[in-house]
Amino acid sequence: MAELLSRLSDDLADTADRAGPSVVRVEGRRRLPASGIVWSPDGIIVTAGHAVERDDNIKVGPPDDRSVAATLVGRDPTTDVAVLRTDGNGLTPARRNADSGALRVGHLVLALGRPGRSVLATLGIVSALGDAWRTTTGGSIDRYLQTDVVMYPGF
Repeated sequence: MAELLSRLSDDLADTADRAGPSVVRVEGRRRLPASGIVWSPDGIIVTAGHAVERDDNIKVGPPDDRSVAATLVGRDPTTDVAVLRTDGNGLTPARRNADSGALRVGHLVLALGRPGRSVLATLGIVSALGDAWRTTTGGSIDRYLQTDVVMYPGF
């Protein structure tokens, strides 16, 4: 059993190492940095809409300790999603190769964030799955996914 847990621990750390470069710090609110995901190599970043309080002077912090300017491309307050664009220089887009159809209640999930200079990780399980639904603010979501992951400030 100890060997199994050790392998699982190593696999989770390897996953954080591989995915970490695709997680960036988003500075769009005073004193409250957040995290974003590099969506494409040309500098598209997806983050939470509430993470971008203002439309100007937005900065993105990649893993190499730089701070680069970003532009708000759009936001959808009904789904709490914002899209930013930066020059894309040196950014690593997230790999999206998981089969979401294979996801089941009880599967482990690893959440990564970068509210500071280094990546942070937290672990939980998928606690519920569902079909398309509407948010309380009228947004349309394709699929419902609920986890018990503790989302620390800035995730």
